[in-house]
Amino acid sequence: MDVIDEIRALAEEYDSCGGNDGWFARKRLFNPPAAIEEVRAFEQEMHVTLPEDFVRYLTELGNGGIGPDYGIWSLDEMRKHNPYAPQSGDLPPMIGGGLSAEEWKMFAEKAEDADDDDEIEALEQQLIAGGIFIGTPGCTMDTLLMCRGAAAGETLVVDFDYLSYYNKPIEKGFPFADWMIEGLNDRIAGKKYGMDVEMVTRYNENGHGMAGEKLTDFLIDLRIAQLIDEGDANAANLAPAIRAFYEHAFGNGSFQMWVAIHDGKVIGTVGLTLTEKPPYSANPSGKIGLLSSMYVVPEFRRRGIAKFLLGYVLRWAKRNGIGTVQITASEQGVKLYEACGFTHNDRFLQYNISAMQKDVTI
Repeated sequence: MDVIDEIRALAEEYDSCGGNDGWFARKRLFNPPAAIEEVRAFEQEMHVTLPEDFVRYLTELGNGGIGPDYGIWSLDEMRKHNPYAPQSGDLPPMIGGGLSAEEWKMFAEKAEDADDDDEIEALEQQLIAGGIFIGTPGCTMDTLLMCRGAAAGETLVVDFDYLSYYNKPIEKGFPFADWMIEGLNDRIAGKKYGMDVEMVTRYNENGHGMAGEKLTDFLIDLRIAQLIDEGDANAANLAPAIRAFYEHAFGNGSFQMWVAIHDGKVIGTVGLTLTEKPPYSANPSGKIGLLSSMYVVPEFRRRGIAKFLLGYVLRWAKRNGIGTVQITASEQGVKLYEACGFTHNDRFLQYNISAMQKDVTI
């Protein structure tokens, strides 16, 4: 599906489940589209060249409208929120510019300590050089679309008041189209399913995207529940081994997990183990993702949550160059995977070493 058609379809799905109602409701999903001449005049005025996907949003969908967070500003709103863009047009981009951690720390601390208006203006011009603000998640944050430099085309959130909280230089974010698609899926998750979908990437630490002790316990319990559902009567004995797996696999980056959270509890999971083999024609990157831990608690089944979670995995795999995603499906899961485009490989064979070892007497 063309990316603009995909964005439009997601916006309409969000609208159909009542997402456009309420205090922040719009009378329409998108403003009337801008003419290409308006966009080119804006680029000239702001000293930027907008990424093609963003130009298509403005000219085919709307001159502002629905998107992640509080949506996309119109060209006139962008003018109001980018007073320094014309002056920073010739500065080298800082974001994606390869700053060292020490250089970033010095800049961030200086920016947070600044209280002189001229100094603040100069530092903001330096920070946003090569980019333009296109929206906001609220509070002190703004969404920056990079138009020049190594991060050109990337969309990311910048909080100018808390730069020192970033533990490394800001290098990149999502390409605009991917950011739109993920953000709209997040909005659908909240409105249609009453849940948040989070990606877990580190073990036993507090904070966003990191599995603390309570979350780790949830993940272990759900993994055991899944195995019992699939007929493994002894799965409860695996709790220490599962915990050890999460510790090392999150730690070395070989395992990613997405969790669906409702009222503070994990109601669904799906994981992807990353591996590689020598490239071959059907998979030139050689990168393979092994899907596992696809599980939704019984009271939330038959609502489309498993298929919805799987979408997060497949989009992430595509963005990260994973050429093939494989699954050893349970009997219950085959129809789900077939409906999502998975095909059978009749040449796939497996040698079960663990089972063989049980028959060997030493």
